[in-house]
This record gives sequence, structure tokens and C-alpha cells, in this order.
Amino acid sequence: MDDFIFERIINECQIAYARCEMVYFEDKPIDYRYLEANQAFYSLLRTSESELIGQSMKSLKHKDPKEVEGFIEQIFEVSKKDLKEFNYYHKQFEQTFKVNIIGHKGNEFVLVAEQCEPFEDAYKHLQEEHHLIMNSIAEGIMVVSQEHKVVSLNQSALSILGYISESSVIGVNIFNLLFAHLKNIIRSKFNALLDRVPFYNQTTKFIKSDGTWIDVTFSVTRRTKGNATIGYVMSFQDVSKEKELENQLKISEDIKSIALNHLPGLIYQSLPDESRTITFVSHGVYELTGYTKLEMENEAPFNYSRIVHQDYQQEIWSDWQNSIQTGNEFEKEYMIVTKEGKTKWVYEKGKPIYNQSNEVVAIEGIIIDLDKRRQKDIEIEHLMYHDRLSGLKNRLYFDHMLNKYVEEARYPIGIMVADLDGMKFINDVFGRQFGDKVIEEFANILKKHEKNGVVVARSGGDEFSLILPHSEASNTYEVMINIQEEAKQFIYKSNIKDFQLSVSMGFETKVNDSEDMQTIIKSAEDYMHRRKLIARAQNNRDALSSIKATMMANSQETQDHMERMGSIALQVGDKLGLKQNTMDDLYLLALLHDIGKVGVPSNIINKPGKLTDEEWKIMRTHPSIGYQIAMSSIDLKSIAEGILSHHERFDGTGYPDGLKGKEIPLISRIISVIDTYDAITQDRPYRKARSHEEAILEIKKCSGTQFDPDIVEAFIGIFA
Repeated sequence: MDDFIFERIINECQIAYARCEMVYFEDKPIDYRYLEANQAFYSLLRTSESELIGQSMKSLKHKDPKEVEGFIEQIFEVSKKDLKEFNYYHKQFEQTFKVNIIGHKGNEFVLVAEQCEPFEDAYKHLQEEHHLIMNSIAEGIMVVSQEHKVVSLNQSALSILGYISESSVIGVNIFNLLFAHLKNIIRSKFNALLDRVPFYNQTTKFIKSDGTWIDVTFSVTRRTKGNATIGYVMSFQDVSKEKELENQLKISEDIKSIALNHLPGLIYQSLPDESRTITFVSHGVYELTGYTKLEMENEAPFNYSRIVHQDYQQEIWSDWQNSIQTGNEFEKEYMIVTKEGKTKWVYEKGKPIYNQSNEVVAIEGIIIDLDKRRQKDIEIEHLMYHDRLSGLKNRLYFDHMLNKYVEEARYPIGIMVADLDGMKFINDVFGRQFGDKVIEEFANILKKHEKNGVVVARSGGDEFSLILPHSEASNTYEVMINIQEEAKQFIYKSNIKDFQLSVSMGFETKVNDSEDMQTIIKSAEDYMHRRKLIARAQNNRDALSSIKATMMANSQETQDHMERMGSIALQVGDKLGLKQNTMDDLYLLALLHDIGKVGVPSNIINKPGKLTDEEWKIMRTHPSIGYQIAMSSIDLKSIAEGILSHHERFDGTGYPDGLKGKEIPLISRIISVIDTYDAITQDRPYRKARSHEEAILEIKKCSGTQFDPDIVEAFIGIFA
């Protein structure tokens, strides 16, 4: 590329760019120097070229020299690794930047930086995520100020304490809120514990809004800003039922036998062996496990470990061994398998029992059914990550898994995007209910491909996205073609018209860490948009069909001419081994290269005789007119340069810009040959058609002057 053009591109680019040189002392990086930068970089650092170029980083004015040394060290460390990108918070500007480091040559490197999303948006997004997470947690969470006043709390905290609205709690002193008339005693105890913060799993009683007391376990951690404490975060659980169970264990055997039959779970005693052989169990065992009390106590022996899910057996016994050795309580959530073969989540709390010789003789504890709570958690997660209409994953899950697969380096990663064609037409003609049916049908097609780690998501109204880990481009392409073929099988018949499901798709492959994921996604979307445009052209509908109709009405262009041009163009492209996206552009150009003629008077276009000089001047404007039309359409931008240059000549004597040789876009050079061939072999108002042989002879004659010799050779080759 011409140095002037490159320099202009860099200077006009909105992304901050600088070329720098690392400065070493005894092989240790101590600084770096700015060699060149663009205007965006000066604006980002709020400086100018004269103040920056030639200066070292340390020589510039900084509020915090340590921050500068840290930044230099971070750049050096990043440059040694595969990771070339990191986020950096600039204290002086109070702004986070995304920084990319690209090795150049020797000690030089290129630094590209851009501001991250505005703080307010990021903060709002963080707040929303924080609120969602907080209210998905079963434990009560309460944020308290340094003055012991409630700053915020989650829904579980309100529920545990019996309050409906946050307004009843925010700003209230926690000692007044939780301990009522005991507040002074509790405040003294709390202040005495402050030196131990953080502390965990302390037990106490809280008073509820209705005046009743509940047993809770709670933990407290500090809220800090810098080195200063600005408050506390308290988490707590209502363990009244567990406390009640523990108290029941201490009552007489007669009262205990009555109480055990009504517990929401079971109480057990077992031998302290790995099999956990049951010696006693309460009647609640049947509701929890499907086994009766008699089956567990009388079957010799009944090993509790056999109903523990195999994924947890080793872990649970390891934790019990630790409890036996230390004397600590055992506490864990895990899955069991019921007598019917169903899995169920339970909570177990127990302790070893010692004899007078301090030998462990038994294990006792309680097991409570957590399945409903776990199911609720699963339902919440399902709502968070699934699209309600299609049943597919949503965009949030797609983004989560995309980041996960990149972190796990599951390369090559195929990114596929799909867009249902004509959804507005479907909704208008058949109704939105049928439009929803179309989305559901296509979702069912995509669900068949949810295997081997493939992620399928509905990312928008009629848009879908797929992630294919460990998928070569050829495999991703094959999957895309299969999906499109499966979609064609869905045909809806109505009294208006038959409808065949049509979907435009595109894909791209990320093969390593160096490729930007957003660029990969955009490439897949661009591919899809090109395919959508071709689908519209082939089906003779929408704006493209209107343009074609206008061309044919105002000139000698016909549908047959367009189809001949398109067919020959694809044959030549295949002969040249063009990539699919180039083939797509070539086909579009074959159809629409003369689109600019809609702006030329029809009396000039259809004139049977020779054009005057003035008329030729007007006629030669059609490539520029076509270029302007294409640039105004997002679907045609990719062929705008091809339209502009399709009358350029290989020897540089063409128009409008006098481009020469390879300066002329490849697809324009191909169309130039095909258009000439079609013009010679078809009738015109001012002459009769000539034979194929005469056309080939004429094209050979103009090879190297009007036409690219390589294109001529490929063109002639398709007739061989």
C-alpha cells in the first residue's frame, strides 16, 4: 500500500495508535519512547504531537510515577505472552482503556488503545447483575454502614426477617432491627468481635417483624475503601428448623420417637465406616428416599453410602473422615438416588459420637430434602439463559459460552449466524401466531445440532447464533448447508399462498487467540448478509428485484441477459478457484454491473445509431451513478468498487479513473470479459449477433490491452 495512503488511514482512524520503542538498561525494560502516533492517540492522552513524539513515558508529567512503572512492566509482560490485550485503569484520567500490544520489529511495538464503555453504563450493568445475583441467593445478605445502619439487602433477607418492602429496613440501625430490647448487650458483644472480622458461621437469634425470634447462622466481612473500613457485609440463614432438630435429639427417648415421625427429613445413626451402615433412622426416611424405616434398619446391613450419588461418594467419605479426626461437625449438600432411581438434592449435618475412651462409636445427624429449593434455582437459571418462545438458549448464555470456549482455547471455533428470510411478510400475511410457529420450527431444526458442545441460541427476533468448538471451516460450512436444506423441508400451505421456510446463513472461524472475536462475528454476519441478498435476487423479490425491473424497463437489459451473465461468472470464478465470498460478489456484479444506467436517459441507452460525443459523455457516467447507488445500500456496498471499475481497461485507457492492470478489482476484470462476450453474441438494435467463435477471436485479440490475459485464459477454458 502507498505510504501516503497508509499514513492517511492511520491519522484518520478513530482508534488510538502509536508506534513505540522499548528502552532497556542491562537487559531490563525501564521505559519506552513514542516514535509516532495518530490524532486519535493525541486526543486520548490529551496531548499534542510536539509534546509526545520523541518523549519517553517516564519523562511525561504524571501524578503517580509508580503507576507509570507498573504500566511499563505490564506492557513488557504482555508482549512476552500469547495474550496481546489487557484492560488498564488510568488514575489520572479516571478512565479504563482496552490496550492491544502488537510486536513490530526489534525493540519496537505498536500500541493500540480505546476507551472502554462509559462508566455509567458499566456501573448500571454491574448494578443489574449484582441485583440479579443477590436476589437469586437463598441466604439473606445485608450491607451495613460503619454506623451500623442498613444500606441494602436482598429479597431473601427481607423474607427471612418477615418484611415486605426495603423501605421498612433501609437506614435502620441493625441492633434495633435484629435484637430489639437486647440491642445494647448484642452491640457490646459485636464490638468485642470486630477485631476478629471476618468471622463465619456464628449462631445467634434475630427478631422478625412480627416479634418472633428465629435461630440463624451468620457471617460478617468488612467493606473497605483503600485501607479504611466503611462498613460490613452480613450473610445469614434461618436455621430454626435445624436448631429444633438438634434440640429434639436432646429430649427423652419417648418424646423423641414422637417428634421424629414428623420431621421434614430424617435423623439417623450409623456405624463410622465408609459404608455408613445404618443402625437407626427416623420415619421421614420413606418420604426422602423411598426406603422404609424397616428396610434400612433390618436389612443386614443397609449401607447408606449406596444411595449417595456416585459423583459425591468419595468426597463425602473424605469429609466425614476429617470430621472424625478433628471432632468438627459434618455439613454438606449433595445428591442421593432414591429407591425409584430418581436423583434428589439433600442437606446433611452430623457429628461423630465418642465413648468414654474417646473412641468414635457412631455417626449421628440429620438429612433434609433440598430438592425443591434446588429445582427453584434451576428454574431461575433456565429463565436467565433460555428464550421462552423457541426453548433455545438466549444471547446472555451465548456470550457466556463464547467467552468460556475462548478461555479454554477450544480452537478452531466456528461462529455461525442465521436470519429467517421474509419474517415481516410472514407476520403480515399469515399472522404473528404463524410467525411464532416458523421460529419454533426453525428452532427445532437447530436443536438437532446441539451436541458435542455446540451452542445454539436465539440472539434476536428472527436471528440465531451457533458456536461450534473444535470445528474446522469445512465442517462448519457443512453444518450450515445441512441446516439450510433441513429448513427447506418446512412448507406451510394456506388459502393465500404456499410458504417454504428460507434462511440466510453465514459463518467464520476463529483459529487462535490473536484474532478478534468481534471481527470474526462481524465477518460471519457480513457473509450472511451477502447470502441474504443473493437469495432475494434469485427469488426475484424486494428492492433488488425492483432495481432489476427498472434496469430492464429503461435499457436493453433482460432477465435472460442477467442469468447468462450470472451463470458464466460463476463458471469463471470456479475456474479461478475464488473463495465463496468473492464468488458471491462476482455473481451480484454480474447481475447489477449496469445498475447505473437507471440514471441515464432511455433515449441514449436505446439509441439504434452511433452516439454523439455529448451522449457518450453522459453514457460514461453510469459506472459512477451505479457506485453511488451501491454505496447507499448496505447489501450492495461490497460490489460498489466493482461497479465503478467494470469499464476500466487492462492497459489503463478505460474509464472513469483510468485504472491499469491489477489496480482494477478482480471481479471487474472478470465482468469486463463476460459482458463483451455477451454483447458480441447477442442481437443489438444497431447490429446482429455474431458467432461464439468470432466472439472468442475478438476477446483473444484484445487480451493484454482491454482484458486481463489471465482472465481471458480462464474464460476460454470454461468452453474447452
